[in-house]
Amino acid sequence: MTWTLTNLMIQIIAGVLGGHAAAEAAKEHSFGVFGHTVVGAIGGALSGYFLQTLASTVVTASGSLNESTALEQGILQGLTGAAAGGIATLVVGFIKHSLEQRQRSGP
Repeated sequence: MTWTLTNLMIQIIAGVLGGHAAAEAAKEHSFGVFGHTVVGAIGGALSGYFLQTLASTVVTASGSLNESTALEQGILQGLTGAAAGGIATLVVGFIKHSLEQRQRSGP
């Protein structure tokens, strides 16, 4: 599979959705709608840039490459972007929450 701008855009949009879903699931680590959107988009963009060809590589039991349809490509790219956006949002939320806890407890 070759790298395409369409798959990158799918992963960015899915990253935003994944970031908002992760923030909704972990409300105590929330840092605002704008922050979730930006971090989710960055996570989706990074996964789209670096993992696009790896996410859609499907092999058979014999090790030969199985060509995916356009629908399968879209689903795989969307799931990868959503996962990366959600993970990035949770990581930033955990770090922000940890820094806030440290500031409250003092030196």
